[in-house]
Amino acid sequence: MFIQGDVLAFVSLLLGTCFSAWALTIAYGLLFPERSEMARQIISDQPWKCVGRGALILATAGFLSVVLISAPNPVIKLVGWLVALVILLMAALGLAGIALNAGERMRRMAPETSHFAAFSRGAAFMIAGCILPIVGWLAFGPLLFLASIGAGVKSALTRTHQSSPLTHLETA
Repeated sequence: MFIQGDVLAFVSLLLGTCFSAWALTIAYGLLFPERSEMARQIISDQPWKCVGRGALILATAGFLSVVLISAPNPVIKLVGWLVALVILLMAALGLAGIALNAGERMRRMAPETSHFAAFSRGAAFMIAGCILPIVGWLAFGPLLFLASIGAGVKSALTRTHQSSPLTHLETA
């Protein structure tokens, strides 16, 4: 039996998590514009390859992380947590690229939209789609997570430099 406080706490937790994920995606896009643009190109060129790469990385590095976190030695536990955090950081970088891709598609439909507004809306739509009951939880969210890991790792390991649409932001 749920009481009103439990429901309010769950909704607040869900909204706080979504806002934090949106803010992290925007921060990664602004802090690493070249890598985010590279992730955007990777995800638009090879989306299913990114999902497969992300599944392979999550299966290997995620398994290693769980094994290390389960160890009784605190130093080994710390290494396990660091591996898990690196996976999540790569996913945030890939999600910034996916949000850039979604934002560019939105800009094609409404050319008067600025790059930042399109990027921000793209990130919001990606994250909001993940909280959609059943479809978002079981299909869209996991596929987006795997694709973002794959694109993030590939863009972090690639050495080419390209300009990003976010580097040309207008200042007020």
